[in-house]
Amino acid sequence: MIHGYISPDLDLIVPVYILDQNGYAYRLEAAIDTGFTGELTLPAHWIRRLGLVPWDHLEFTLANAVTETLDTYYGSMLWHGSRVRVRVVEAEGTPLIGIGLLWDNLLTAAIAHNGAVTISPLPDTAAG
Repeated sequence: MIHGYISPDLDLIVPVYILDQNGYAYRLEAAIDTGFTGELTLPAHWIRRLGLVPWDHLEFTLANAVTETLDTYYGSMLWHGSRVRVRVVEAEGTPLIGIGLLWDNLLTAAIAHNGAVTISPLPDTAAG
């Protein structure tokens, strides 16, 4: 289970552990953005620091309804204690976690001052 909090700006914030090319984990705080269909965004300076490998250029429609082509990279992170491969979108500002990373997880948030945020894996329903 991943534990976070509601920020004073009312963002849902959780820690993420991003791996560099040598496997060293950097702890960052990321905001949850349910309007972002991708997995993770990082600013350019973090992408360079981590040594991420370019993947592709994809079009995204931003919150202001503007469509932009953004660079994406191969990345790795720790998610629920396991190393996972993620597509990282280069975008300035606070790192964002999108629906692509949250898929098959339960997101709960106490929408209140200093409220708790948790992300936990959904039980395996494939056998059911």
